[in-house]
Amino acid sequence: MMTKSIFISFILIAFCNEILAQAPLPIIHASKDKAIIMDGKHLKIDWKLDPTLKPDIYYVNIPSKGSKVTLKTDKDEITFKTKYDKSYDFIVLLNGKDSCYTRIIAKEMPTPISVNLGNPYPQSFPFRLIGSRVYFNGYLNGDSEVTIQFDLGAGGACVNKNSSEKLKLSFDGKAMLDNSQGVNETRVSSSNNVKIGDFSWNGVPLIEVGNMKPHEDLIIGNGFFKNKIIEIDYDRQMFIVHDQLLLHAKNYQKQEVFYEQDRPKFKAQFKHNGKKHSFWFLYDTGRDGTMVIGEDFTSQGRNWQNLKELQVINGRKIIRLDAKIAGTTFKDIVTNAADPSNPQGRPTLFGNQILNHFNVILDNQKGDIYLKPNKRIGEPYSDYESYLKQMSK
Repeated sequence: MMTKSIFISFILIAFCNEILAQAPLPIIHASKDKAIIMDGKHLKIDWKLDPTLKPDIYYVNIPSKGSKVTLKTDKDEITFKTKYDKSYDFIVLLNGKDSCYTRIIAKEMPTPISVNLGNPYPQSFPFRLIGSRVYFNGYLNGDSEVTIQFDLGAGGACVNKNSSEKLKLSFDGKAMLDNSQGVNETRVSSSNNVKIGDFSWNGVPLIEVGNMKPHEDLIIGNGFFKNKIIEIDYDRQMFIVHDQLLLHAKNYQKQEVFYEQDRPKFKAQFKHNGKKHSFWFLYDTGRDGTMVIGEDFTSQGRNWQNLKELQVINGRKIIRLDAKIAGTTFKDIVTNAADPSNPQGRPTLFGNQILNHFNVILDNQKGDIYLKPNKRIGEPYSDYESYLKQMSK
């Protein structure tokens, strides 16, 4: 009787699963192929409906943290409350005839990179500062010593064009690259091994770029530490990787982040020309400068017109402002603002000339950043006084 009951239970489960598999997918409607995805409280993404993809996949921004994800068309919308490792399928019927099969996945986007670590977390290794940037010593493909810049503003890993020959890289592909040199086709070395401390990453694609400094061989970003917690301690010049949040994070100021290509964005404030603004800034440790007011800000309303310039250089306004990060004020920053009528894809960001005044803990698991002023808090940065001295020359 027990065996028969178990057998019947298996049949019922299989039958239910078959019925569920055949259940019709939710359908929403659209008359235009342009849609919007809203992920959580802060992230808004332009989405193009494509009936040729079966399915078209969106990966939740912070998958291990439950989110509310909405896809909105010009006629309809659908919302899911996501849980980690779950997927959500639906159809957007475009113009009443084209079925756009869409899937939302609450999991990390697949990557060719795999990581090996022989010892348990936490793991730490030293870094050094050159200018305001963070650098590691590491190895590429076994025995080539390399200087590696850690850049939270980088969406992928790069190799210096001037280092490619000495590193004996094999290039087997091409890609379009958008950086400070514009949009250009460049070479790709699709599978490499990068080693720092006890970490070894395999299958690393490297994009060749020509705008790196002579002392830099590679650039890596936050994508190497997906679903981990990273700590940059400028006081001790140590980089620490954790698999769970550390206790001393409670002594830091916490705030939310979201990501663009693994690049964290956080909220900060600035005051200019008597007006206060609150905006989302890219946390760009790879920029050796104070900050940039990008087109994402200057294109809104009359923001561009309301910026009072000290001067204009190459179409950019040089402006003076006060910025406030995690309760700490930086007075009289001099920076530049991008002209929205000549878009170059420049985001609003803080660079490491300001950011290295804070010890930082970035929780990629929960989408939080923890900041605490460090011993560098009195270090100079590009301010109005230094601007006047430079102009006098």
